[in-house]
Amino acid sequence: MGRTTPVARARFRWTSAAALITTFALGFAVAFVVGSWTSGPDATQRRIAELEQEEARRDIAQVEALIDLARGGRERLTPVLRAMAGASPPGDAAPPTAPTAEEVRGWREVVAGEVRRYEETPSAGNGVNVARTGMRTAVQQLAAAVDGFAAATTAPEPLASDLLALAGAQRALAVRAWSVAALQLDVISVDAGKGHVHVQLPAGPGSDALPADTVPEGTG
Repeated sequence: MGRTTPVARARFRWTSAAALITTFALGFAVAFVVGSWTSGPDATQRRIAELEQEEARRDIAQVEALIDLARGGRERLTPVLRAMAGASPPGDAAPPTAPTAEEVRGWREVVAGEVRRYEETPSAGNGVNVARTGMRTAVQQLAAAVDGFAAATTAPEPLASDLLALAGAQRALAVRAWSVAALQLDVISVDAGKGHVHVQLPAGPGSDALPADTVPEGTG
């Protein structure tokens, strides 16, 4: 039997080392794949569940904040809406009567405050965003109605009467828009476990505003 040459011994050592490295790499790859397969999806699902819970808590907080905002707005706007209805009665109930400039300034102060309250749009889900946007649109429409009443205070007849009628129509549209948003708020309040919340504004006959109590408990 021949002697092993230095070259042969070196080749043997290199082959053995390469085989060991290859075996280690394959073992690591298999362990990684098995570990990812057994724990990866569960970790991802847990993270998704955590994010969904965070979003749900955020939406509940936003629903509560919007309920408080809407209730406060209803209290502040109700006297203004009733005074507007007296100046421009819906339908043919009575002839319009122009308000004084001082009265209109008071209305503008209240309505402008509500417009400012809805300028901020916190991050929330679609349900909250729809309700908030509807109420923002309603108070903006009400601000336009105030402008109409203001113009009527200085306009001559018959323009003054026309402006009063137009302002009254804008008021009715504002109340109608608010009623849709109030119904949406009722829906998301029930879904959030807060129960029914009725924040409709005084509408009067012929306004076509959506009434309260149209959302059954537990539906959304």
